[in-house]
Amino acid sequence: MSRFTTARGSAAIAAIAVSALALTACTGAGGGGNADGAPDTAKLTISTNSDLAAFGYDPIRYGTGQRMFFEGIYDSLFVLDQEGKVVPQLVTSFEYNEDSTQLTLDLDTSATFSDGIALSAELVKQNLDARGNSDLSGYSAFAVGGQNEITDVTVVDEDTVTLTFPAPKPGFEANLSSPAGMIVGPAGVADRSSLDSTPDGSGPLTIDGSATIKGNSYLLVKKDENPQLDDYAFDSYEFRPIVDPQARANAVISGEVDLALIAADTQAQVESAGVGLSTNGGTIQNLIPWDKVGATAPQWSDPRVFQALSMAIDREQFVASVHPGEVATANALPEESPGFLPELNEEYAYDPEAAKELLEEAGYPDGFTFDFTIGPESQRDMEAIQVYWAEIGVTVNLKNASSTEEIFGAVQTEGIGGPIPFQWTNPVGPVFGALFGFANFHGAENADIQAAAGAYGAAGDDGAAQKTALQDLNRAIVDTGWLIPLYEQIAPWGYKTSKVDAPTFPGAEVYPILASLQPAS
Repeated sequence: MSRFTTARGSAAIAAIAVSALALTACTGAGGGGNADGAPDTAKLTISTNSDLAAFGYDPIRYGTGQRMFFEGIYDSLFVLDQEGKVVPQLVTSFEYNEDSTQLTLDLDTSATFSDGIALSAELVKQNLDARGNSDLSGYSAFAVGGQNEITDVTVVDEDTVTLTFPAPKPGFEANLSSPAGMIVGPAGVADRSSLDSTPDGSGPLTIDGSATIKGNSYLLVKKDENPQLDDYAFDSYEFRPIVDPQARANAVISGEVDLALIAADTQAQVESAGVGLSTNGGTIQNLIPWDKVGATAPQWSDPRVFQALSMAIDREQFVASVHPGEVATANALPEESPGFLPELNEEYAYDPEAAKELLEEAGYPDGFTFDFTIGPESQRDMEAIQVYWAEIGVTVNLKNASSTEEIFGAVQTEGIGGPIPFQWTNPVGPVFGALFGFANFHGAENADIQAAAGAYGAAGDDGAAQKTALQDLNRAIVDTGWLIPLYEQIAPWGYKTSKVDAPTFPGAEVYPILASLQPAS
């Protein structure tokens, strides 16, 4: 048997503390803080490029891109530490049986929810037993027939639960990190619709409903009592979605927000204005097919159509003109990943004639027409790509969305969306949270992707096996057209140097860990 033990959150918190101390040592006294020299710990305002709570406050309805928003509200069975490694949080120790078909979790029952009820094995079971709920995309891989199916959740005693799998699943704990591993309280589990307006987590933060305007501003405040309160350096956190990239850059330059995920083409402007800049790589921006079965139009059931659309894009020219500073790629996985395949960049290089041949083979010699919903963030991208696709006979009608909800709603009614960023620190997250989660409304199946993801999970610490599985995963995603990669993004964050220290990132993640953000020193 394999057994692992840790104190609640200690590994992640320790790594964050070391990182914060290192930053302090490097920057010295700095110019931040209040007039009396004390750090400014008042509200930290953070701007992102999308609404991180478009579906309300049920964390299991989201993927890794919403982790930063929810991680202070909900505790998770496992979390990412500052190095991007998966470590326990609500779990005090865990072990696998000899053939890795069962995983037993010992739980920290000191965690309590808003109603005062403590975490228990029964509550964890109730959470995971909702894995058949199709609205909970974060659980889609755990459902019957899912690649990471959980066949049974057994309560051993008050603070111990055992998960059973239909096949060996070494390393399964990675699937129980945020947000899929986040535990909802008893009231939220009993009535998931209540989470549309009110969260139910055991974390130190909660939503101030009176100061929150859905889609515009979300204020996270500290609870009166919680053992993790000191892990969060600021008094409160406001998340402000600003979809337009120039408006977001202007907001951090003016000081309207303290920290903002900015677009690459505004990076020079932000830096020249004297705003701090911190970057992290490893994110792939993709067009993402919503319909892979022909539910909205017959062409979407043929992978050759997606291959043709991919080959029709001159990525080098596109990136140079629309996203200068980024790296053109046809790989679903980033260049630093063991799964990166240079030959994919050659196979899917710009070739409109080959694209036309693929369309003819698929039965569309004259192309086709379809609608594509865009927002301010994607408008420039799609106006450029629209021209490339027109060259192979494909006409795209661009429709401006009036809200974030309308953009999300296109998942059900249109063939393709995006661009959407994917981070691959924990590959099972984007595979099952996105590809087989929110982006798979029509229930498409893909045995090659599932097999590769399963092989990666079974590889454990075997580096060679991991590399093979990731290469297979990369090729399966690209060849079957489940993603059309465009470029690798060097994610820049602008920050107010008098308010907050430079953010750091867990592995290749775009978003920092919320608790790692520290007042300017």
